[in-house]
Amino acid sequence: MTELLDGIADVRQDASGAIRAVRLAGGWSTVNRVANQWLVETDWWRTPVRRHYVRLLLASRRGGRRATGPGTADRQDPTDECVELYRDLETGEWHWSRRYD
Repeated sequence: MTELLDGIADVRQDASGAIRAVRLAGGWSTVNRVANQWLVETDWWRTPVRRHYVRLLLASRRGGRRATGPGTADRQDPTDECVELYRDLETGEWHWSRRYD
């Protein structure tokens, strides 16, 4: 199930521009891993859309741990969150896109 999100995202980045933490309703959550990222450039002939999307696996804020054992190398604890953000490449602002469960 996917929850579509909207609005400006508050992120903390390191010197290289990598996202290190995202502000959620309950406070800041650190990024465990960037699961995926891609660029979208479309509608250049009308109103251009240029976005850099990132899908992030966030650290559990409830003390969860990474699953271990055979076949679980990429699985996260069920309490960890997966969110998707995008950066508008025209304005530089980060926006929410969706949350996965």
